[in-house]
Amino acid sequence: MKNVYLLLLAVMFLVGCGTDDTPDPPLADTDSPSAPLNLSVSEISETSAKLVWAAATDNVGVTAYRVYKDGVISEASINALNITLNNLSTETAYQYHVTALDAVGNESNASNTATFSTLAAPLIFESNLSAMSVYAGNMSDLDPASGVQLYEISSTLFTDYATKQRLIRLPNGEKMSFDNSDLLPKFPDNTLIAKTFFYNINDQEPAQGKQIIETRILLKIQGEWQVGNYIWNTSQTDAVYSENGITTPISYIDIDGTTQNVNYMIPSKQDCFTCHNNNDVTFPIGMKLRNMNFTPSYVSQNQLAFFTTNGLLEGADPASISVLPDWTDASLDILQRGRAYIDINCAHCHQPGGPVVNFGLDFRLETIFEDSGIYANRGEIETRIQSNTPTYRMPQLGRTIVHEEAVTMLLEYLQEIED
Repeated sequence: MKNVYLLLLAVMFLVGCGTDDTPDPPLADTDSPSAPLNLSVSEISETSAKLVWAAATDNVGVTAYRVYKDGVISEASINALNITLNNLSTETAYQYHVTALDAVGNESNASNTATFSTLAAPLIFESNLSAMSVYAGNMSDLDPASGVQLYEISSTLFTDYATKQRLIRLPNGEKMSFDNSDLLPKFPDNTLIAKTFFYNINDQEPAQGKQIIETRILLKIQGEWQVGNYIWNTSQTDAVYSENGITTPISYIDIDGTTQNVNYMIPSKQDCFTCHNNNDVTFPIGMKLRNMNFTPSYVSQNQLAFFTTNGLLEGADPASISVLPDWTDASLDILQRGRAYIDINCAHCHQPGGPVVNFGLDFRLETIFEDSGIYANRGEIETRIQSNTPTYRMPQLGRTIVHEEAVTMLLEYLQEIED
C-alpha cells in the first residue's frame, strides 16, 4: 500500500512539472516603422502631380503607406513607393506627407512635407471680358479682381486724349524676373496684361462717370504673346471680344470745360500686331522696367520696389535701372523729354525689325542720338506729328487728332537739336 501511494505521488509530480513546459504567448508588436524618406513631387500639371518617396523599415516588415493631403488622409493604404495624384484643382497650393504602416497597424512618423502648386489652365480669350476675371463687382467700376495689379508708366502713349487703366495678372505664385536689362522683364506663362481706354464724361467732374471704349489684352500662352481686344457695350456692363477695327464717336468735356468730339479708332487685331511685333515676335510695349521705375499715383514708394515687396517681381534693383523721363515734366531737359516721347510713341515701329523699314530709323531710347536718324529726319518728324492725314501722320495708328501739347514740346526739341 505504501508503494502504491509513493507511485501516485511520483505520477502527480511528473504531471505537474509537465504544465511548466507550456510556451508563453508571443509579445505584441508595438514597434512603429521608420518614417519614409525623401518625399518629392514631380510631373506637376494643371490637375495632377506625382509623389515619390524612399522605403521605410520595420522590425517585422512594412506592409503599406498612407498619404495625407493638407493634414487629412487622402489614401489610407497603398502598396507602392509612388502615387499619381489626380483630380486636383488648377492653380492651387497643396501640402502632402506620407507615413508607413506595418501588419498590425503601427504607423510611422510623418515623412518630410512636399509642397507644390498646380499649374494654371492655359489662358484663352473668352467671348466676354467678364469671363476673363480682370474685374470684380460692377464691370463699369473698373475695380481690379483679386490677384490683378494696377501699374503705371512714366511716359504714356497718346491715344486721342483717352485715359488708360493698366493692369497685370500673374499666375499664382509666379513672378516677373529681371532679364539683365532695363527693358522688359521675363514674364511667366499665363501672364495677362490689360489696358482699358475710357473718357470721363466731364474731366472737370470725374464723378459723373466714364465712357469706357475698349480693353486690350495680351496673354502669354506657351511662351508666346497673343493679342486680343474687347469692345464695351453702350450700357457699360460688359465688353465683347472682337478682331475687327471700328470707329466710334466720342463726346466729352475736357478739363477747360470745352466739349470735345473724337472719332475714336478701335484697332483691329492686325493693327495690334503692327505695333506689338518685331521680327514676327509679339511682345508688350509699355512694361519695360525703366518705364515703371518711379513712384506711381497709387502707392507712396518706388513701383519696382512695390512689385518686389508684394511678390510680383524678383531680381530688379531700382537703383541700377534707368528711368524713362516723363515727357510732360517741364523741369526736365528738353532733350530728355523729346527722346522719351519719341521712344514711347514711335519706337515700336521705328526700330530694326519693326514694321517701318524704309527709313532706317531707330527711335529707341537706348539708341545713341547719332544712330537714331532723328536729326536727319527732323523735317519729316515736324510735318508728320502735325498732320491728320491717315497715311502720313505720325503715329499712323492710335490717333485721329493732333497731340497739341506734344507738338509744342517736340517743336522745341527739334529746334534744340537743330541748334
